[in-house]
Formats: sequence, structure tokens, C-alpha cells
Amino acid sequence: MNLGLRTILLLVAVALFVIAVFSDTRWPDLIGLGLAAFAGAFLSDALGFADRSFNSTRRSDTTT
Repeated sequence: MNLGLRTILLLVAVALFVIAVFSDTRWPDLIGLGLAAFAGAFLSDALGFADRSFNSTRRSDTTT
């Protein structure tokens, strides 16, 4: 599974929206943070950072 910056920000936004649904006191702050994460996901795509993956699978290909 390839987790890029856009995918991570979209997952954070969904989690914040779900938490805001069940929150009684701080839901406006959570909605604002969720919208910021959602906008950041599309901004990262526009700036070209969405393709960067944060996986721990590294290849050590040495061609000499």
C-alpha cells in the first residue's frame, strides 16, 4: 500500500470529521482542522508533493 502525503491528509481529515460528529464541546475546532487537512491534501497534489510515499520499504539496488 502506497501512502502518499495526500492520502495521509485525507485520512486525517476523515478522522477529524468523524470525531467532530460525536464531540459536544470542541466540534467547531475539529471541523476547522478537518477542512484544513482536506485543503492541504489538494494543495499538496497541486504542488507535486502528493507522490511522495512514506513507506518503510526501501530497496538497496546497487548496480555497479
